[in-house]
Amino acid sequence: MIVLVLTLLNDIPQVITISTGRVLVALGGADARLPLSHLPQLLQADLREGTQGTLADADLGLRLLAALPTLLHAVTVTAAAILLIGILYRVALGRPFSGGVLVRWRWLTTVLLVGGILQSLADTGANLYLSMHIGLLGGGPASREEVAAFLGGDYSSIGTNVPQWPIPILLGGIIALALGVAFRAGAQLVEEVDGVV
Repeated sequence: MIVLVLTLLNDIPQVITISTGRVLVALGGADARLPLSHLPQLLQADLREGTQGTLADADLGLRLLAALPTLLHAVTVTAAAILLIGILYRVALGRPFSGGVLVRWRWLTTVLLVGGILQSLADTGANLYLSMHIGLLGGGPASREEVAAFLGGDYSSIGTNVPQWPIPILLGGIIALALGVAFRAGAQLVEEVDGVV
């Protein structure tokens, strides 16, 4: 439960700040707009001297696509935590091999593996969208004006990041798969023992 709360406290504000391009709270009249380098798909974004631009000025589609992997992470962790709590509750009641536990193990495996893959694909899609619009992929180099309009500012250098794969979530899915198989084998053993008695 603690992991769920901490994940949501981290992911939800990050989704909001990436998609809006602004911090949630700006105290003392500070500028709430974030730099473009706040995008997870960028390693650096340096404005040309004498120009201005922020993440809030960048293309809305870019901001929404960039925030999608974090949103998928929050949804995956939330669903997985709810399923795991259901499993632990039934185990605590002394029904570790019940049908409800076995079904939840299958769902937990599916949620973790599918959620991890979707998060990876979303990050890859955001990277491709960014790279195509700044001329790194596709039909040749984009004009400086097109890139400036897309990014919301005239940048002298842009460093893109590689797509991020949520290895802990995918490993969790593989572990859940193994534990699900073990619990199914335990359920079969319990049925066989009940049949003998």
